This record gives sequence, C-alpha cells and structure tokens, in this order.
Amino acid sequence: MTTRANPGSARSPRRSRDAVVRPTPPQARPEEIDFSIAGQAEVTPYPIEWEPHTHPIHELLWVRSGVMTTGIGRERYTLPRNIGIWIPAGIEHQGRVSGGAEFQASFFNPETSTFNPRVPVCVEITPLLHELLVHLAQEDLGSAQRERAEGLVFDLLAPTAIPLNLPMPEDERLRPIAEALLADPADPRGIEDWALALDCSARTLARAFESELDQTFGSWRQQARVHAALGPLSDGVSVAEAASSVGYHNASSFIAVFDRIMGTTPGRYRGARPARNGIANE
Repeated sequence: MTTRANPGSARSPRRSRDAVVRPTPPQARPEEIDFSIAGQAEVTPYPIEWEPHTHPIHELLWVRSGVMTTGIGRERYTLPRNIGIWIPAGIEHQGRVSGGAEFQASFFNPETSTFNPRVPVCVEITPLLHELLVHLAQEDLGSAQRERAEGLVFDLLAPTAIPLNLPMPEDERLRPIAEALLADPADPRGIEDWALALDCSARTLARAFESELDQTFGSWRQQARVHAALGPLSDGVSVAEAASSVGYHNASSFIAVFDRIMGTTPGRYRGARPARNGIANE
C-alpha cells in the first residue's frame, strides 16, 4: 500500500546517515477500496525511514524481527518484535525500521473497521493475530474466507498496557541531548556535561527538562534506555548484554529500573516475547 505525504508536516528528526528514505506516493481513499483489511510484508536489507505523512485509512505497523521506531506528535514509540502501533486515519507519523527487519503493515478501511481507536495505541500481535493478518494480505481470497478472517481479527485486536511511548522535547536546548541519547543510549554524559557542551548552566537544562517533560533528565534517560533495550531483549539477547548495551554496568540496577518503568522484569519480558516460530525464548 502507499501513502500520502503531508506538505504541512512538522520538522523531521535528524535523519540517520545509513538509512534510505522511502517515498510516500498517493494512496486510495476509503470509498475507492473494496477491503476491510489488507496488508503487506517486507524484509528490509538496510535501515528505512519514512518522513512525516498521513494515511486516509487506519494502519497497523509491526515487525517480526528487528526494531521499529515511530514518531507521532511529540511521542516516540519503540516497537520490539510483535508489538504493533495502531495509527488512525489522518494522524501524521514518521518511522524507521532497522536493517534486516521483517516489517509488516496492515491497512483497515475506517468505513468498515469495528476497531476504531481515535488515538494511536499499541497492540500485541499474538501468533494467531499475526497469521490472520498475513492471511488477509492475500489478494485472491474469496469473500467468505475474507469475512470470516476479518471477524476474528476484530475480536483479537486490543490495546496493550505496555508503556512504549517516550515523550520527546521540543525545546531547542534539549533536542540535541535527546537525539544523542537515542543514537547512543549508553552515552554516560550527565546534565553537567551537557551544560558544558551547550554553554549553559546545568540548572537551566534541569529546569527545562522538568518544565517541558514533567520529569528529570535522569528519569527521561532511564526511560529512553529501557526502550532501547526492548529490541535486543525481544531478539533473545541476555539481560546482562541488554543492560550493558544501554549503559548499565550493573545488571541489578537495570532490572530495577526496567521493572519500575515496564511493570515487569527484563527476564520475564524476554521470555514472554514469542519467537518467530511462535515459541517463546527461554
């Protein structure tokens, strides 16, 4: 399926040097299509980015391997394997998938969909839901087959309570800090180091973080690091390795922070993520 670019979109985030920007050509409107649910799949040999755009239909995005990030407004969603983002029609968004990711997208006609959240929500893509959506991506399905499968999909779709959104600062003083930490979650620089680099006071930066994001720099960095660890954990990396990759030298500290933010330990999260054959990683 294709998309329609929004000429009045907000400023894009800094583009990754190794990513290929995917164009967003026009897309059919709901009254011009004859499906309730359709889809597509792709294995990306290199990182791909989509600039800000909108769709006239609902979209559900997820990956079976690799990691996807999606920006919607000031929220950044990090989507590990088998957690999707539902984007309602007309909501501007942008995204990126890692190189080698198995990327999936399903499209829902808003005129016939019975699942219609008006705001973006995360959805767990269970093995059964995944197989149904892949089944509906076939173009030669009979009308009866399609209707039965669509009914099951609508029964299975449900928002997940897993907190995968990270608020992004808009303050020009804070954006370089956020972008640097997203690029390298293990960056050890504290607020004093950033103040020196940006030629301002640490108190000014600290107040700016609390004023705009309603949390301290340290709390925001912990959240960003936990989100960055979701991809490695869902792909089977050990808890100790995931902790080290995002800047934690002590796995116990990482476990405590992860549990506080995600409501579960990284070990339980890792074990609960279905593998590609539908069997959880041990």
